[in-house]
Amino acid sequence: MAIEQHQIDLLKSYRDKSYVFAALCNSSYEFFSLLKSICNIPLILTSSIMAILNSGSFTADDMKLPNIIINSLTALMLGLITNFNISEKTTEFRKVNIQMSKLCHHIEDDLNNNLRTISAVDIRRHINEYDSIIENLDYPFPHFIKEKIKKTYKNNRTLPSILNCTTTEFVRTESHFEVNNVIQEPVNI
Repeated sequence: MAIEQHQIDLLKSYRDKSYVFAALCNSSYEFFSLLKSICNIPLILTSSIMAILNSGSFTADDMKLPNIIINSLTALMLGLITNFNISEKTTEFRKVNIQMSKLCHHIEDDLNNNLRTISAVDIRRHINEYDSIIENLDYPFPHFIKEKIKKTYKNNRTLPSILNCTTTEFVRTESHFEVNNVIQEPVNI
């Protein structure tokens, strides 16, 4: 049995969501990868300086203060990298980016090549895979990246809920409705 138009629209919305989520993960990966590289530069420099100083013919007293300073800087940089889980975030966002890109490609394949044979079960499988990928993401996205991605895709793609439900401006609507000038309570079914 062929799927209906609203199911095709649902599938297209999940294609968009997975595409935008992959872009969000890619931007986060690039940010944390850059941050990791920036943090590693001082580590490389301090290690090189220590190697030069230790291979020189300096007295133990001359080396005491530089050793303390350089070892402290190294410990500080390693502590920051570890505390902020920079390496883990880089790996995690890259992994989720790949998973979401694959899901987007599977959905595109179904929309372009299997539209006559796809079933509601297949659509549910895509939705469950999307939810599963999101559930396994352990780290939040940086706010400025979320805003950049939202601004880029808000008018031409269906956004994932992490970008869709971020507004703090709400308009209060009446929960009652008026029929023939009589206010009635909504009917619960």
